[in-house]
Amino acid sequence: MYDMMRILVDESLNGANVLFDDNELTVMLEHRGFQPDEIYEALSWLHNMQGDSNEYNESILDNTRGKSVRVLHPEERLAFTPAAHGMIQKLCTQGVINDILREEIIQRSIDLASNEIGLEEVKTVTLLIFLKERRDSLSDSLIEILGIEDNRPSS
Repeated sequence: MYDMMRILVDESLNGANVLFDDNELTVMLEHRGFQPDEIYEALSWLHNMQGDSNEYNESILDNTRGKSVRVLHPEERLAFTPAAHGMIQKLCTQGVINDILREEIIQRSIDLASNEIGLEEVKTVTLLIFLKERRDSLSDSLIEILGIEDNRPSS
């Protein structure tokens, strides 16, 4: 499923509306050779992403952004490469993500991965979350920290 998510991130960064249009997503993935059951799994995964950040008290989150320490559970430590965990920590300490986003990135990475979770998986999940839920928060600092080429269409 990671391959499908990577395709969706790339297409979204290039201006496609695939994260918000199930029909467009389905047609695109079918043309790329994915089977209906795989596409259904991807759609389910995307539809179960955490709700709107307005559900949380943002003032509390803003005051604690990057200040709390998250210790990985032993099973999580085995799942994430040091580089992947370091990326999550960097995003948090630099104030790009809050504690709730950090937890969502960790959980979504675990859900998505079939093997060890590396740096590319964390980057893909982070971008998916921002492109799907917080597109207006897709900042230059996030793009820079993730070390990706900025292909976003200019406004």
